[in-house]
Amino acid sequence: MNSVQPGADGTLIASGIMRFPGEFSDQRLVRLLPNGSRDPSFNNSGLGGGKIIPWEDKLYVDAGLIRRILLPSGNLDQSFRVGYSTIPYFLIQQGGDYHVFPDGRVLLTGQYLLSDTVRGYEGQYNLVWITNTGYLDTTRTHRQANGPLWEFSEMPDGRFICTCSCSQYDGQPVDKLFRIEADGALDTSFHTDVNYGNIYTYSPLADGRVLVGGNFKRAAAPDEVLQLVRLLPDGSLDPTFDNHHQFGIGELSGIPKPSGIIPWGTDKYFIAGHYQEVDGEPRGGLSVVDSTGQLLPYFENCTPGPFTYYGQTAASFVGIAPTADSTAFYIWGNYVGYNDGTVNDTLQRFVSRVYLSDIHTGVPETPPEAHGSHFSIQPNPAHGLVTFNFETMDMGSKGGTIKVREVTGKVVAILPMHGPIGQQVWDTRSVSPGTYLVEFRDGKQVLHTEKLIVQQ
Repeated sequence: MNSVQPGADGTLIASGIMRFPGEFSDQRLVRLLPNGSRDPSFNNSGLGGGKIIPWEDKLYVDAGLIRRILLPSGNLDQSFRVGYSTIPYFLIQQGGDYHVFPDGRVLLTGQYLLSDTVRGYEGQYNLVWITNTGYLDTTRTHRQANGPLWEFSEMPDGRFICTCSCSQYDGQPVDKLFRIEADGALDTSFHTDVNYGNIYTYSPLADGRVLVGGNFKRAAAPDEVLQLVRLLPDGSLDPTFDNHHQFGIGELSGIPKPSGIIPWGTDKYFIAGHYQEVDGEPRGGLSVVDSTGQLLPYFENCTPGPFTYYGQTAASFVGIAPTADSTAFYIWGNYVGYNDGTVNDTLQRFVSRVYLSDIHTGVPETPPEAHGSHFSIQPNPAHGLVTFNFETMDMGSKGGTIKVREVTGKVVAILPMHGPIGQQVWDTRSVSPGTYLVEFRDGKQVLHTEKLIVQQ
């Protein structure tokens, strides 16, 4: 399941590769009734499979090449002509991502063969503008690169952040993650230093920063794999965000990756993806971080069941979206069965609805005052061995952890706290001299934080 679009009436349009009981062929675009059963009145066009974007009373849907679907029937909108062999100037070679403007125009990434000799657009182009009738937009400037452009997202100011399999765009050198102006021209004020890997998802912020998810490296740190970061408006890493989370694959196939970053309220983000843990803590393809990148205790006990397709095993989520009345969320991806920590429903598959009350853990916005608690670090400043002491009656039965972070937010050590009273010893010679933040945590919240100075 790759994309969904909730309806105001409780229905859900789903796009992916789906097969229903008693059928021998795959469906690409279906409408589900509020109880999850398939709506037989929705036309089976054979189109779909990729990202859905609503527009007016229609849907754009990625079907290898972009199509437009009429609602509520599900029939193909014949007035949108992109991809037809009779369309002048334009031939699709490699599809990529797409963006729909309010007037129905479409911006495409990928690779396209243009033959507009009148305006001088001949050969391969990688950023192409389409009118709301599906023809090449001859009023816009199409752009070339030395390789395809892939996922991209509009920023609040109208610019776009892009990823590519290229090293040049519009004749200028670019990183694998770069930004373009609203007209497609390269934004030369933005540099990320990303030179390896793949970007799968973005969440742009109003102040020009952007959250980015994937598996990628920077030229300045070639041995470090980044998977979830926040970039400043100039493209550098935001030091106020934990840019060093590590997503673990566990028993699944492939490599771990975040595939969706979805804002939740004003200060939290859902992170959907293909993974089974975050920084060693169990998370079954769904997790939540706050505005500083701190991993929050949501979905700790929620686990999707495995689904094997052509020898590859997944138990992952692509995205999460609220229902029309905001009382629940749809979650979707590649899984069979879903355990919410209380009920293990083996009949759930590929798309589920979860109630907001089941997601919320009851964690207060600020930690409560500890009763009879004491925490200390000795010696501090430290060189060599340092002892973390703890005594707290607020510790849950599952114990807790001590996390040591760099000032960038990167976790450099995780030590267990067994029971309400004890100590742990850590060798500071494993890290560079500097300032570190030590967090004493139970299973739900940070109980205490303290600065640690490591000296040579």
